[in-house]
Parts: sequence; structure tokens; C-alpha cells
Amino acid sequence: MADSNATDEPVTIEVWLAVSPGDVLQGHGDPLAQAAESFNRAHPQHQVRTRKIEAHLLPEEVANAVAAGNPPDIAEYYSLSTQTALDTRAADGEPYFVPVERAIAGRAKILGEPVVVDDLLPAVRRHYSVGGELVSMPTFVSSNILCGNKAMLDAAGVTRMPQTWQELTAACAAVAKLPDGPGHAVTWPNYSWLIHMELAGQGGLLSDNGNGRTGRSTRVRLDSPELLDYVRWWKHLHDSGFYLPTEEMHYVTAMQAFLRQEVAFAVTTTAVAKILPDMARGAGFELVAGGLPRRDARSSPGGVLGGGSFFLAAGLPERRRDGALAYLQHQLNPQHAIARLDDDPNPMTSLPITETAYRHAMAGTWAEPFPGFRAAAEQVASAADTPAAAGAALGNFSNINLALTKAIEDVIRNGADPAIRLRAATEQAQAALDRHNAAALADPPRTPAELRAD
Repeated sequence: MADSNATDEPVTIEVWLAVSPGDVLQGHGDPLAQAAESFNRAHPQHQVRTRKIEAHLLPEEVANAVAAGNPPDIAEYYSLSTQTALDTRAADGEPYFVPVERAIAGRAKILGEPVVVDDLLPAVRRHYSVGGELVSMPTFVSSNILCGNKAMLDAAGVTRMPQTWQELTAACAAVAKLPDGPGHAVTWPNYSWLIHMELAGQGGLLSDNGNGRTGRSTRVRLDSPELLDYVRWWKHLHDSGFYLPTEEMHYVTAMQAFLRQEVAFAVTTTAVAKILPDMARGAGFELVAGGLPRRDARSSPGGVLGGGSFFLAAGLPERRRDGALAYLQHQLNPQHAIARLDDDPNPMTSLPITETAYRHAMAGTWAEPFPGFRAAAEQVASAADTPAAAGAALGNFSNINLALTKAIEDVIRNGADPAIRLRAATEQAQAALDRHNAAALADPPRTPAELRAD
């Protein structure tokens, strides 16, 4: 939509929000919509309009809208879709999105809104940067935590939440010895983001060129020593009878098994952890939680954030561009950044995104919205300053991750050899990356065909 020549007519800014499939997580995206409402009140010369779209479909919807000539001004992509967004092309073959830091151009305020990019937690900023440049504005941050059944752990003599693989293995062995204990000790989903975190904790890379942070990823490797270490340990827990592979090896089925008290431990995402304590109490036990166990005490707690970020369309008229940039700052100002930590009506809870919000969350006077919140916040904030902890920027990440999780399922369920199976998965993943790069690097470049988010 072209800007009006009349300066008193509001400029409309179209913002597309990424929400859960079928919008099953009620409240997903609401803080961003509420920030739009407060922005509109503060800036009547601009009107932000939000639209919710299922996150896995949003990249395709944006590409289709670009082709049809009615794309959004701002679009929220899942955290693992950075390269997909960067390789989405306008009709003239130029990138549809411009890096946010480039558009801000060093300004301290935009339409009176203080620029907050320098307040981003360093680990969060690194995750959404490519080539040292912030490409998108974070909107939500999540991580993985380990939940425990307090009564079972007390009975087994487990006095603290395991912090390393060795400690978790020992705790599982103690739970297994309980005469009236559960059939298994632990479960977690076969989900790529969780696997990436465990890989990053060891300093392992998924791709070349600094995980795609210093240059485009052209080679992917799913059979690295670090990834094999993780899968072999996982297989050992399974073969020992400690690990429960739930029916779908999914977050939902893992937590269902935990709430049925079929296991003493389960890994889950902080995004929905706020609702779990009440669910555990309803199931008759107290939930405790800690950070995601890492390989050993020397390992980084990882990185590879979950959540999403806003990308800004390139080439917008000046008034609309500055209105969009001002909204990007407004939605993450101290008021909104702190409110997002514990929005009472909303079951979706973000970990701190900014230094201001982190200081608030770590203050002893502030009550955690769920057990393990501070452990997860510290886990994010203390991640090593490495390309591994930043996570990989990869094209066609969804199909790369599908190759990875299918291989691991074959190892866990069917006893496939980890090295052989992950080598085959690497070949599948490389083919997926090559298809993406063939389009992105064509002359002229074009938007790749496979865009679905993981």
C-alpha cells in the first residue's frame, strides 16, 4: 500500500505474527498484538495491523504474498528460519527483507521510541545476527529445561536436578532401583532444536562458514563427533531401559508420559512450562525443574534459542519504514520486555530478551512464573560466545532437521548403527541444502521452493 501524501492520514503497517499450528496455544502472539495496540495509541499517525498465521506456513504465505503484490511490512519467523527469510526475494530478485540493524542506521530514537537493540542480551543478539549484523528483531525467547517428579526423586535419593549427562544417567539408575518406581526414568522429544542445543553445548557445528554466521552455509554435517557422542549416550540410556521413547517422541507425548508418572524426568520447552506445575499438582505430584543437562561440567549450557523474530521489508516508503522500525523498538521496550516474562492470562512465557528484563527476572524479589525459569534464563544468558552457541543459519532447515530426526528414530527404535545412519542422513541433508542454495544463488536469485518452518 502506498503512503498517503497527506501527512495527517495514518500510515498502515501490516504485521504478520507466527502462531502455533491451528492456534492451539491460546494467547500465542497476543503480547505482540497488545504492543501494537499501545503503539497505535502512542502514534496515531501510524496504525499497526496484526494478522496471525500458523508459524510453519508463514514463510510460504510471505513468498506467495510477495508474488501477488500484497506482502506484509513485518513478518515474524521461527528462530531456525533466519536463512529462509534472508533468501526470500522480491519481484526484482532483490532480498525482500533488509537487516534491521542496517535500517536503523545508527539512530538512537525513531519517532521518539528509544532504539533497544543495544539492550538485547548478547546471546540473543548473536542468534539473530549474520556476518556480525543484527538481521531481525527478537520477539520471544525459549529454551529447554529438565523437569522432575519430586516424590520420585526424593525416594531415589536424588537431591538435586542433574546438570550433566553423567549425573542424569546416575539419577536414572537410582530411579530404576525403586521397588515401586516407574517403568522408565526419563523421556524427551526427538526434536531438532533440542538436539541442536546439545550439539552446541559441546561446541559442535552443523555447517561450514561458522555455522553460516560468517558466510553462507554450503556444507552440512549430521555425523560429527559431537553429535555422535550425544546420540550414543541417548542410545545407551534407551538400551539400559532408562529412556522411554513415547509413541511420537514429541514434546506433547513426552509430557503426557511425565504427567502420567511413567517417568521421573522429562525435557520440555520453557514456552509452555508455565502451565505444567498446576498440571502436575492435578496429577498428584510436585514438579521441580533445572537446566538442560550438558555433556560435562566444562560444556557450555548451549544456546540455539527457540522463539521467533521480526523481519522488516526492504524498500518501504520513509514514513512507513520508520513507523515499522519504531514498532519493532516499542514491542521490546522495558515495559513490554518485562511484561512478557509473566503475562498472567497468557500461558506462553518468554525468557528475558533484553538486559533490562534479565536483571528484573534474576532479582530475588521477583517470583518465578514456573520452576526452572531462572535456570533457563541463566542458561541463555551464559551461553558461550561461539558460532556453535549462536546456532546454524541454514537454508531448507526443515528438511535437514527431518533427515536428522528420522535417523535418530531409526537408531533408538530400530537399533541402527549411529555412525552409518547419521552419515546417510548427512547426505539427505546436504541434498536439501543444495536445493535451497541452487535457488538462492541462481542468476537471477529466486526464492527457494521449500520454505516450511520446522
